[in-house]
Amino acid sequence: MSYDQWLIPVRFADDPETASRHAVEQDESDAPAAPEAAALADAITRAHGPIEDASGFLSVFPLEATGDCVFVPSRFPAVELARATVIPLAFGAGFAVYDPQHGVLLDPRDAVAGTFVYSSDDPFPTITPSLIDLCVPAMRVEDFVIAETGENVYIQTKRVADDEYLLEYRDGSPDRHFGTTVSTAEQVAAAVRGWLTGDDSSYRGHHWERIEF
Repeated sequence: MSYDQWLIPVRFADDPETASRHAVEQDESDAPAAPEAAALADAITRAHGPIEDASGFLSVFPLEATGDCVFVPSRFPAVELARATVIPLAFGAGFAVYDPQHGVLLDPRDAVAGTFVYSSDDPFPTITPSLIDLCVPAMRVEDFVIAETGENVYIQTKRVADDEYLLEYRDGSPDRHFGTTVSTAEQVAAAVRGWLTGDDSSYRGHHWERIEF
């Protein structure tokens, strides 16, 4: 088995269903490799390094484009490296990334630079509304989510009971570290999205207290 990432031009990636359908259509067609997709496949192959490099992430080498898409199969032990390498290259080339394992679409048009971590999953080298909407509602007791955009600049949450989530954010210095408790995943997701976009209306009404260590 492999961990797959499907790279799809953003013009065909308005939602997960549209993106995955387009990718399947390309995979089943005999369309020649589009220049932009071929260039992206070559860039990912170069980023992997020599095929003899056991620390690389690709499970197929060299990588080739399929129509205007690129299908990237990777070794499961190298998921973090595969994401960290492929997603920035895809975004820079104007491609969205569909993750068929999670059914989530990562769109560079609404992505925020940073790192997104969900409990025991490997980190994503980007933060998108789709990741927030996927992971926050799925949290079980003891699960956590961290969205970090810089050194000591983050928002994080942990589910500590069926109806209780710890929610914290830090804006650099220790005196800008605050916490609160909310009762629903909807409140958590709204707070995380608002924090990322600078819209504090989604969490202004919560009772925040400064956290000191």
